[in-house]
This record gives sequence, C-alpha cells and structure tokens, in this order.
Amino acid sequence: MLTLTVLGLAACSAGPFAEGNDVSAIKEDLVKLQGANGLVRMPESAGQERGDLYTTALYSDDLGPSLLTAGDARKVVDDDLGKQDTADLLTLWSALKVLKATGGELPGILEKKLADAAIPPTQQDVGAEIAALWFWIDLGRMRDWSGGHRSAPEREVVSRLKSVDIASIKEKPYLLWRLFDSFAALKVQGPEELEAALKSVDIKKLPSDYESTLDFQAALETRIKFDRDLLVPNDAKGHIVRILESGQVDDDALIDSMLRSLELLDARAERQRIVKENVVSRLDEGNGLIRSSALDNGSVHGTYLAARLLDTEFPEVAGEQTRIQLVRAIEDPRADVITQLKALVALKRSGSDSWRNYSAVVQRGRVGVAGKVTQANLGEYIELIDVLAQLDPDVKLARLEPFGADPAAEEPLSKALLALTNSMYFSNSAEVRSMFPAVQAKLPELIRGPGSNGLNYFRALTAMTSAGLSGLGSDDFDAAAEELRKLKGCKEFPSLCRLEPDPDSQCSLSLSAAMIAVPGAYNLGDNK
Repeated sequence: MLTLTVLGLAACSAGPFAEGNDVSAIKEDLVKLQGANGLVRMPESAGQERGDLYTTALYSDDLGPSLLTAGDARKVVDDDLGKQDTADLLTLWSALKVLKATGGELPGILEKKLADAAIPPTQQDVGAEIAALWFWIDLGRMRDWSGGHRSAPEREVVSRLKSVDIASIKEKPYLLWRLFDSFAALKVQGPEELEAALKSVDIKKLPSDYESTLDFQAALETRIKFDRDLLVPNDAKGHIVRILESGQVDDDALIDSMLRSLELLDARAERQRIVKENVVSRLDEGNGLIRSSALDNGSVHGTYLAARLLDTEFPEVAGEQTRIQLVRAIEDPRADVITQLKALVALKRSGSDSWRNYSAVVQRGRVGVAGKVTQANLGEYIELIDVLAQLDPDVKLARLEPFGADPAAEEPLSKALLALTNSMYFSNSAEVRSMFPAVQAKLPELIRGPGSNGLNYFRALTAMTSAGLSGLGSDDFDAAAEELRKLKGCKEFPSLCRLEPDPDSQCSLSLSAAMIAVPGAYNLGDNK
C-alpha cells in the first residue's frame, strides 16, 4: 500500500484543490468513504482483509465448534503459522485458544513454536508488562503447564510479577485483576496488598471508553471471586446492550470485555444474541475465521489523509461523530504516538479548538524526534516530523547526514527520493537539496512512467520540486502532470486517483493526497 511518508506528502499544499470546481466532488467521495464510526476508510484496503486468528480467538468461547470443525481449525492454524518464520506471542495465544475451543489437535508447527516460545522481554510500561506476562502465562494455563510449552512456572516470570508496584496501579482495576489472575494461573501466592487493592475496587462509571470498559469488567470479576457486595447500577445491563447494538464500538477486545460483563451480570441471553448478530455476520467464508469489527469503520490514518487532502474544506466533511472518534484515538492509552498525532492533526483541521488541550501528546512527539538522521532512521524521522510540524511549527529539526545512493539500487534510491521530497524537514535543508547528484540526474527518466517500479515513480514525482540538480524544466513538469491525469477517476470515487491507468485499477486515498505535491497534477474539473 502506498503511504504518505513514502510518497512525501510533506512537500504538498492544498492549493490546487482550492482553485477548482471539483472540490465538491472530492467532498462527496470522502463522505462516501466515511465508515460507521465517522472516520474515513481507505479504499485501497477494500477486499484485502480476511478473518484473522486473534479476532476469532476472542469469541471462541462463545462460538466453539459451531464456528469451525476441529479439522478445519487445525488446518487454518497450520496454514497461518506456516506462512511465518517466527510467530509472536499474540499469534501463538490466538492459535492455541481457537484449537482448544474447537477441540482441534495441535499441528506439529504449533507444538514446535510453543516449545520455543520465549518469556517476553521486560516492558517499560507497567500495563504492557502485565499484559505480556499474562499472555505467556495463559499459554501455559491452556496447556495445563504440560507438553512443549513449559513444564513449570519460570522464576523470572514470578519475580517480574512480584516486582510490579501495586501502588502505581491501584487506580487501574483491570491491571490489578490481570496481575491477580496471573498469580492464580501460576498457582503462586501474590502480594497481600494486591488482594487488598482488588477487594476495594469500586464501579466508578459504566463502560464508555477503553479504560472504563475493562475496569468495569474487573470490578465484576472481583465481585464473583471474593463474593463481594458490590453496588452495580440497575441500568448496567441495558447500558452495555445499547452500546453493543449501536455499532459504535469497533474494537473487538472491548466488545469481548462487554460481552464478558454481560455474562457476569447473568445476562447470557443478551450476550448470545449480540454474538449472533454482531460476530457471526462477520464470518469469512473463505477461511472460516471472524473478520475484525473495524473493517466497516474508518481509520485515523484515512481521516488524516482526508484532512490533508481537503485542508480548509475538511470541516464540511468532519462531523461531530468524527471529532468524537478522533478524541478517543488521542486519549487511547494503547495508541502509538504517530496515531495520536495524526488524530490530533485531523481534529485541528476539523475546526475544533479542543486540539489545544492535548499538549502532552505533542510533547510526547517532540521527545521522539531523533537528534541526528541517517539512512537507517530516515523513514521513521520523516513519518514523525511530518505530522508533528503541523502541530508545532517551531519543532526542532535534525540534520541529515549524507549517505551514498546508487540510483540502480532500489532501497538507496527510495531513501534518497524520500530525503529530497522532505528537504524542508532538515536543519540543513539547502544542503539536502544538493545531495544525491546521481539520483537527481536520473529523475527525468524516472518520471516518464511507472516502468518496473511503480512506487519509485511516485516517489520521484513528489521529489521533483526539491531536486535542483535534476535539470527538470517546465516541459517535464507538464508532461508528468499529463501522465498523472491518466490516473484520475475511479468507478466508485471519480474525484480520486487510481493506482494504474487501467480504469478498473484500485482507488487510492494515499496516492490522491500525495499527488497534490506535484505541480499541475490536479486540474480540478478536468477528469480525463
């Protein structure tokens, strides 16, 4: 998939879109691309997503053998793991959980990977540390600490669990519960203060976001475990059912948590009905697994692209639901800083002043900016600085260290084009525009057409305006723009660009947004 960072969107402005009459058509297409959650979908992702092991594992206790036969489950796991040189902990957990729920025998490849499953490395964030250890421990619990996984709990795991500062998570019931459950699975006595903290857990609010959903479940778990007289609001069941039926939750882990809460509230009939209506309908008939609930919804990245594409016109597309989802993404503790910053940029461009309330996110981005840029960290630096600069124009830029770039070698060529496109994001920008003379000399050839490497063709186009040594003139720019107009127009979205001249080629929001970096690429109102 083409991405903004690869293509160099940083060099563009939204000027061409403000001049034409086609802006209304672009807005119409982006409205059509809005998902059920108000965010914008990526048309280039359509039809590529399939049912996956993790999503299926989350619901396997509800669906069990009715989802997959034991033989089919074994085949799916065997095929999935066979495509991977190494399998991460979450994949192993998902595969084993699906097989346990369906009664399928473990294929040899899973047996081997389970035997080789290392204890996860120490995580700096306490929540990530507890989660990583819990998944590793749950693998052993599902196998009853037998077979190829582990013969007994490891001292290192117990030591790391005991090193968690209970006071630091006292206000986070879900982390307390997962830590307690980890000790229980290992059949090891946890710290006394852990049980005391759990017994004091209260329901502070009904599920409404990531933390409150998981904390609500944790409070109910403690009520059952310790036979507590916990005060549960009378409308808790109805509240959860309404949220699940609204379709606003697009995170399967949260849906699973809410379903577990319904079970703990003795609302099993509602739980089964919602599973049938919300989950079974997402069955991928090709592989028998469940598709992620997020597929019918837009993404932060797609919304960010739309905001960059429309610029000042974006508020006419971004409604209240869009802004609510962007705020949720910004406040999601699981989100990486790039996702948070993209959501913040989109929120700013939506016309909402609330983006100013998230200076901590901007500061988190500043901390991540590299002090020096080399060929090795160039991509990561550009991805961060490109979005950060839209929120903090005074962000400190780093220097790009010169590196050799053979235009005949794909990766060095791509890196050089990326640097040229984003020359304004380096403290030595003038020097960067004079770097890579051999690559710049090849630009006239690269922009003639996709050739054997279409991706470098688009990279070259977006590098044109920053390549002073290329010898390109106005005729070259006009010819490039004429070629790009051949990519204009898709069946569903006539104002956007497609990946290839073939009219049946897939539409691309990434390409559409990136191509406004190329002078003359858009002649709005002219859809050739």
